[in-house]
Amino acid sequence: MNKRYQVFMQKIINFLIIFACFSIALPTAWMSITYVLILISWTISGDYSEKFKRIFNNPAAVSTLILVGLYGIGVIYSSGTPNQSTTFLMKYAKLLLIPIIISLVITKKIQRYSLNAFILGASLLLFISYFKWLNIIPIDLGLHDMPDNSQGYLAFKNRIAHNILMSFLMFVFFCKAKFEKTKLCWIWLTLALLTFFDLMFLVGGRSGQVIALSFFLFLPVYFYGKKAIKYFFFALVSILIFYPQLEHLIPQRLLNTTQEISEHKSNNQLTSAGIRLEMYKNTLHLIKQSPLFGYGTGALRNEYNKLAQTQDTLLKDVPNPHNQYLLTFFELGIIGFVAFIYMFYKQWSASNNLIDLQLGLYMKGLILTMLIGSLFNSLLLDATEGRFYCVLTGIFLSFTSKNE
Repeated sequence: MNKRYQVFMQKIINFLIIFACFSIALPTAWMSITYVLILISWTISGDYSEKFKRIFNNPAAVSTLILVGLYGIGVIYSSGTPNQSTTFLMKYAKLLLIPIIISLVITKKIQRYSLNAFILGASLLLFISYFKWLNIIPIDLGLHDMPDNSQGYLAFKNRIAHNILMSFLMFVFFCKAKFEKTKLCWIWLTLALLTFFDLMFLVGGRSGQVIALSFFLFLPVYFYGKKAIKYFFFALVSILIFYPQLEHLIPQRLLNTTQEISEHKSNNQLTSAGIRLEMYKNTLHLIKQSPLFGYGTGALRNEYNKLAQTQDTLLKDVPNPHNQYLLTFFELGIIGFVAFIYMFYKQWSASNNLIDLQLGLYMKGLILTMLIGSLFNSLLLDATEGRFYCVLTGIFLSFTSKNE
């Protein structure tokens, strides 16, 4: 009876994990409900000794638990209010999805189904964007959580989340085009280019645009090694020759970044890039005053407000600096910052041990997505981007050569 129960629960868990991947790009409530159901299923499915064995035998899972533990300790000495501290801790708790899923996903088939489910859900979001652009579907479809469609042709997500998801989807499509040995490679290549056009011209999220452009540097180096240098040289020469024509193809928000920073004044004009620079500078100032242990989990709003009273800043109420590196350093000090970097290092190392080399490349793309995106956003706090990273990381790293 116990065996039959565990088999039944495993089927439920497999379905929930696959559906979680499908729902990443869809309404946030879908993922939230699935997130809770996965936690409940993990708790009631038993076999804890095997689960914990899988977790503690996986260095990537252990490194994640170390960071979560430091966030928990950070609540104890936080200079923020109890509500602020616990709210931030609950946001960081999504990191537990990584070791939880690592302890649950035990077959390559579930990995494959989960990745395909993500591709299907994200592709649905992609085509909704195109259908809006072509006026095939109503422009306000899927905008229940947003006031209007001024951020671009999007649905369910804001432009930052949309383009971060699309940049990784583009990465997956390009990889599939490279690995595909049949004429299907042209379908994957076409989808990759459609995704690139969408995130560069139909939706104006600069974080995703920078990530996508970074992939155009990473993939040639990964596939061709030193030979990629000649391709980069040819591309650079072409850009210099045809720059006047190509300038019109560069997304306007990317072109305006430098201008936004120069125009930004703390007592005059609010610009997205300028206010970020102001937050970075002020957060660094706070970090210098407590570099070892930081101020504790969820403490930035209080400390930033105190600093803003003594400086001419545009924003007084800043809960996070839109930079995960600075936020982690601020909250947990150099110890937490090292743990944050160590987590990504262990995950990158684990990607080299995956049985499926293609899956290992996807894991590298996922890590790069988070590393680059975290320069401009506090991605571990964000519901969509954080769960996207945690769920896929858990799935990709759940079946390595060490637990084959």
